Amino acid sequence: MTPEEMSSEMSQRSKREVLLRMRERYQGRGREGRSRLIDELCELCGYERKHAIKVLNGKLPVVGGKARRGGPRRQYGEEERSILKDIWLAAEQPCGKRLKAVVPLWLPYYEARQGNLEKAVRERVLRLSAATIDRLLQPCRVAQGSRGRCGTRPGTLLRREIPIRTEHWDVQGPGWLEADTVAHCGESMEGDFCWSLTLTDVHTQWTETRAIWNKGQHAVHQRVAEIEKALAFPILGFDSDNGGEFLNWHLARYFLTRESPVAFTRSRPYRKNDNARVEQKNWTHVRQLVGYDRLGEPRQAERLNELYVKEWVPFRNFFCPVMKHLRTEVEGSRKKRIYDEPKTPFDRLKACAGVDPREIEGLERLKARLDPFQLKKRIERRLRAVFAAGVKESYGRAA
Repeated sequence: MTPEEMSSEMSQRSKREVLLRMRERYQGRGREGRSRLIDELCELCGYERKHAIKVLNGKLPVVGGKARRGGPRRQYGEEERSILKDIWLAAEQPCGKRLKAVVPLWLPYYEARQGNLEKAVRERVLRLSAATIDRLLQPCRVAQGSRGRCGTRPGTLLRREIPIRTEHWDVQGPGWLEADTVAHCGESMEGDFCWSLTLTDVHTQWTETRAIWNKGQHAVHQRVAEIEKALAFPILGFDSDNGGEFLNWHLARYFLTRESPVAFTRSRPYRKNDNARVEQKNWTHVRQLVGYDRLGEPRQAERLNELYVKEWVPFRNFFCPVMKHLRTEVEGSRKKRIYDEPKTPFDRLKACAGVDPREIEGLERLKARLDPFQLKKRIERRLRAVFAAGVKESYGRAA
């Protein structure tokens, strides 16, 4: 019988008893006795000679013992994971690279609520790498839901007047906006329901969101005008899809008949990447907040708009870093997307030379009055009120 066959026939418990006994004998033997004992162990258990020496010397555990995993010892544990999880959940579950930029921004607010952290703990949390953050939060991540329906309906009235944007804007300052709408229709596009209007600045990623009822042309025009008043910079370019809520005379006159006309363009039909920045914000700024349920009552549109204006827009623009895609490198069959450093839209706006300093000062004063954790609580409270309004209205009609 070969040593491998003998080893396989021995139970783990028997092998452990033999090894423990042989280790005791090994310590009291001379050179020749130790050599014979090593030969015996190799024949009995099928070990390599070097491995048998390490086991008998106590450098390796016997079979059935608990070995320490290879590699360096863990530096971070449940304490760091708990801090990260609280910030990660409140910041809308960003990826590790963006969360690494979130932590130093949010940690003072966290300590104001939970008490000052020990110096060593604080230092460990701040030096966490993006990869370590992702690894620590892996047990906390949850699967996302399904996609919703597309609510874009072609607008043919002004297709000849509104040119197609054939290339991406190469801009060095704010004012060039991409626009889109999101339907809160649930499983059916029939009837009346609420829509979200999203405008994203290409350079700073500053994003404004508003709620409207039925995305009528006049209502969309009103919301766009409200957003322009709220912006810290003038609108220089406006690019939308081919939906009728954008390609109409209300917006055309609004942008094209002013003293300094806005560059009003549209994307190619069925090419979502033409408006990739605002399409991405449709997920992070609308779907992650509201989900895919149907908002079928006018009162819900009013309450959702209040949530957007008072809490959601400041929360996302002041306290949530974003990354901008710079280029894509092709290496054979692989594509590698290169992004810049995560920064909040407000930090990007402050770095722009042409922005009015008075506008920046006003935004600085607004940010100083805000706490991201308190904003998060108010967002959750207002969001519950949005859905409660739909239940009450439906119950009232049924009664």
